[in-house]
Amino acid sequence: MTSSHHAGTGSEPTKVPPITAVIVSYHSRRTIGAALSTLRPSKDSGLLDVVVVDNDSSDGTPQYVREEFPWVKLVEAGGNLGFGRGCNLGFEHSRSPYTLFHNPDATLPHEALKTLFEFIDARPEVAICAPSIREGDGLMQTAGVLPTPTGLLRQAVGLEGYPEMREIPSGAEPFQTTWLCGAMLLVRSDVFRRVGGFDPRFFLYFEETDLCRRIMEEGYELWAVGTACAEHECGASTKLLATSLVDQCASDHFYKSRYYYLVKHHGWLAATVAEAGVVPLLGVRSIARRIAGKDNDGAFKARIEAPILQLPAPIESA
Repeated sequence: MTSSHHAGTGSEPTKVPPITAVIVSYHSRRTIGAALSTLRPSKDSGLLDVVVVDNDSSDGTPQYVREEFPWVKLVEAGGNLGFGRGCNLGFEHSRSPYTLFHNPDATLPHEALKTLFEFIDARPEVAICAPSIREGDGLMQTAGVLPTPTGLLRQAVGLEGYPEMREIPSGAEPFQTTWLCGAMLLVRSDVFRRVGGFDPRFFLYFEETDLCRRIMEEGYELWAVGTACAEHECGASTKLLATSLVDQCASDHFYKSRYYYLVKHHGWLAATVAEAGVVPLLGVRSIARRIAGKDNDGAFKARIEAPILQLPAPIESA
């Protein structure tokens, strides 16, 4: 499925590939080369174009992309816009019917991209699909349910907060779900445009969770396609909540985004009760673990050192 448009000069029609990959980079010099090299066969086959949005990296990422991958359209954001806003900026340069949002530390081989494309292109009711993703820690990425205030409280007391979460094993038959990891998403461009793209107030974390919910509210489906396989280096960053994620950095963004998501979709009261209630529950759990002679998992300390009941700052209109 390809379309075409005419350049403004009246020259030969320029074919628009079915997919435009949008990669948002931030200090990604070490990993983005593998991502782009793996996409090159898809570019050469006419299946996709690639847009890289650089969020003001200081490690030489834009220079590296410009010199080593001249077939990539490089957009320099001029500052760190965050993930969602960076994706929205890249999307402005897409004319393809599908957009692949692709992390700079992930790789998606040509055959896997073809599998995703053929799956979604044959099913007009599907607006987002994602591959099986093997994380850097060897675990498989999960798909599952959207976060809720109740699930958050269940997690805090050590129960399984979201029992419906399930791995996407390599080679597994596709299945419908309600949440997919933002590391690799193939999205219908018209639907993404219709819902207004990523909510720019999510600087980092939960932007894809919010997008999944809004697209389903439009009546579309989300599917995990295990017959397409990708690799993702940053395994810990994909956990819904994990001490390792908090320790890495950006815990303030994580908790502000989570609270904003809950407020936006579950209301102020439920969101506030859940976020405030997590703190004493984690404290009790920490004491109980100590009494039982178990190692402290660090969850309580991590939580009280991060913002509580704080929302991300509103985005000022241009």
